[in-house]
Amino acid sequence: MKRKLRILLAIGVVLPMILLSGCLFNIFQTAKMVQSGDMSVLIGSGLMDLGIEETPAWALTPQARLNFGLSNTVNLGLHTGAMIPLSSGEPGWMGVASDLKFSIIDNPESISLAVGFGGGYGIHFLTWGVFGEVYLDLNVFPLFFAYQPTIPLGGEGLVVWHDVAVGMALNLSETARLLIQVDTRNLALFSYGIAFEIAF
Repeated sequence: MKRKLRILLAIGVVLPMILLSGCLFNIFQTAKMVQSGDMSVLIGSGLMDLGIEETPAWALTPQARLNFGLSNTVNLGLHTGAMIPLSSGEPGWMGVASDLKFSIIDNPESISLAVGFGGGYGIHFLTWGVFGEVYLDLNVFPLFFAYQPTIPLGGEGLVVWHDVAVGMALNLSETARLLIQVDTRNLALFSYGIAFEIAF
């Protein structure tokens, strides 16, 4: 009886939290560009605790991303994913986002910097939303930073969410890499992510 009550309480707490804050896509992107005419496929997952205080409510967020090299300095991306609460195992669609990314600096001996913008639909945005992008790679060490200021268009008034990712991009070959990162939205919601990306 107590277990059922805890599960109902967790669902009652988690559902409004999801509706208020949105779920978190892992950014799963760096300043590295897909070259002209090539594409990359990324498959990964995040792990989030949507619980409040001492009541954990873990969820997996499997995600997929496609990147297309429109040129050596411009990429088009498409990102989607699902959320699977570990308590129920019932998946739900998080939404879809698309973006354009532009390379500003690409120096293999120091840093790479890229900026972009995009938009999407789904629970990640509380319906529709738009976002900017800034990506910084430290090329002497496999560390990257990403920042996406996001504006959900479904709420009342202007709200800006600050999605930030910090991680390591480990090259497995010339065309494949592993991304290990931590993402946060407003330092309130955290997702621990890992993804495999291959370009061809």
